Amino acid sequence: MARKRKTTVTYTSTRAKGEKSTPIKGNRHFLRIDLVSIKVEDSADIASRSSEIYFKCNRKRVPNKGYAKIEINQVFKPTDGLTLYSEFIDKKPGGTKTIKFQVFDRDLSLDDELIDEKISIVMGQSKEYLAFSEGGVKVKIAVSAKKTRY
Repeated sequence: MARKRKTTVTYTSTRAKGEKSTPIKGNRHFLRIDLVSIKVEDSADIASRSSEIYFKCNRKRVPNKGYAKIEINQVFKPTDGLTLYSEFIDKKPGGTKTIKFQVFDRDLSLDDELIDEKISIVMGQSKEYLAFSEGGVKVKIAVSAKKTRY
């Protein structure tokens, strides 16, 4: 006669000593802006067929040093989305936060500002896609502000 095997499930608590399991309280949100794609249709440089692009969100530069070199008619799509801006913020659901979004083309003397937009983000919203097209550049970004316990 075959014996029936007894299955046991092991559970390891990941909480700190004395910490209790509580639902999410408060109004803390994780605000995030990701790059979905960018396409350069027209280069401002006379000497080359490429553009050196960088971004600014609320005066924070992405990438910190250097730039993204993109050829004319080339589409750059990061695999998991390139995070341009992230912030933890305490606001009630439905409240808004305005963020200044800029795209620059690097030049030797003075950088050209291609896109200058103010994005209004509603707290508690799921992912929303926005597209901007100015100065020979098309940019698509994803914006979200989800509630978090952290």
